[in-house]
Amino acid sequence: MDPNDGLYRFSPVTFNDHAGKLWIVTILSLIYTSLIALARAYIKYKMFGFDDVLFTAATVLHLAQAIAVFIGLSNGLGKFNSITTTEQWGISSKCTIASVILCLLALSLAKCSVLALIHRIISSKPGKNKMVCVALMVFTGLWGIGSSLAWLVNCRAGTLLTVNNVKQCPDQSARWGVITAIDILTEILTWLLVLHLSWSVNISFARKCQVVTAFSFRIPLIAISSVHLAYSQTYPSSLEPQFAVTNTLICQQVMIAWSLISATMPNLKNFLKSFSIGMGFPVAFDFTMSGSSKAYALQSLRNNRSTNAASATATTHSANWRPDQVSNQTTAAHRSSRSNSRDVSEEGSISRAGSQELIINKEVAWNVTYEDHQDVFTKR
Repeated sequence: MDPNDGLYRFSPVTFNDHAGKLWIVTILSLIYTSLIALARAYIKYKMFGFDDVLFTAATVLHLAQAIAVFIGLSNGLGKFNSITTTEQWGISSKCTIASVILCLLALSLAKCSVLALIHRIISSKPGKNKMVCVALMVFTGLWGIGSSLAWLVNCRAGTLLTVNNVKQCPDQSARWGVITAIDILTEILTWLLVLHLSWSVNISFARKCQVVTAFSFRIPLIAISSVHLAYSQTYPSSLEPQFAVTNTLICQQVMIAWSLISATMPNLKNFLKSFSIGMGFPVAFDFTMSGSSKAYALQSLRNNRSTNAASATATTHSANWRPDQVSNQTTAAHRSSRSNSRDVSEEGSISRAGSQELIINKEVAWNVTYEDHQDVFTKR
């Protein structure tokens, strides 16, 4: 209750108490990531992959670290040490360390989800790109685990935000410097991998830019990590570390929220359409092709030098151009030559029925003839 206006404030912001700022940013971070998680689940319904599993784990860890921050805020986090008790110092210190470790693991899983999506795109393409992607994913996972362990080594959990934290938890600035440097390095390598993959595929320049743009939303994380590093170097030597750490934790919430949001951006509709056309995503990812009432499922057709024709026979209850029920036979004949078999189409991406393989195919021409008892319909 504010004696000046008679209004109750949950966490008033004063010169010696900035806990309210951290409350607001942490809650907003949870709201935004929850909405983006729901959007991702809606977009990729029945098309989930390993990248979605990693994203879900990162979201759960984000929730856990937010809970740790809330517990710390209830025990003096964000306030001057001089207006809180030594018991609260210990609780807020442990909560801060827990939130930092959970944040590092969540950031690592978010990065791995992006790399898993890239691997899913190129899984059927030959070359060393898959090995590079897997190696980068493993390195990112090791970074998350190693950073968490490095933060705990030679650091007493209950003394992080006390006036003696420099002695009890030394070299905090150096630790954050190494952690942030590797963090930025993995982001740059991931973006360069996407740039290389998109420019090595025979698609239009506009679609290449669209693919690169989808992953470029992670570039701001480099700036956010740098700001977080700058704030992390201020609170250890402060006379009020429990108060001085507020900006670091605020930046931490922004960093983890944007990491999860940017990990979902490549899954949005327009970007998925580019992947479907140019990068080999299954046709099921192309929303413009779903829900068609005039789509027919065909058997898988082989394409090799010894086979120039393939046929699939089906019996339907009603033909599209006849009101009565007739038995019919559909024949698909393939005509190709050595010259046109080497052309790669920009929109030649298909998938086997029920398969999650991501493939890039060559353009072929088919002559489909429909025959029934009375007439013949030919469509080219």
